[in-house]
Amino acid sequence: AQLRLLHVEGDSMEPTLMSGDMVLVDMTRQIPNPPGIFVLNDGMGLVAKRIEAVPNTDPQRIRILSDNPHYSPYEQLLDMVNIVGRVRWFAREL
Repeated sequence: AQLRLLHVEGDSMEPTLMSGDMVLVDMTRQIPNPPGIFVLNDGMGLVAKRIEAVPNTDPQRIRILSDNPHYSPYEQLLDMVNIVGRVRWFAREL
């Protein structure tokens, strides 16, 4: 009941995730510890991004990264980000 399948759109996570890939999201995992790839709502929609906690920040901040180097990483307050869940699996059509 807490797993969702979503399609990836866009190139921000290439080469790890490609547009058209399907990801399985574990919605019980909403804390970025350990760091990994999560689906989050960035205010403009759902995105898959690599996120990690920024150490020694109060209030807690997270770093949001794309695997594609054409996209710049950025930081956000953890309380300001809606983390939907951790990506556990993906599939790609051949």
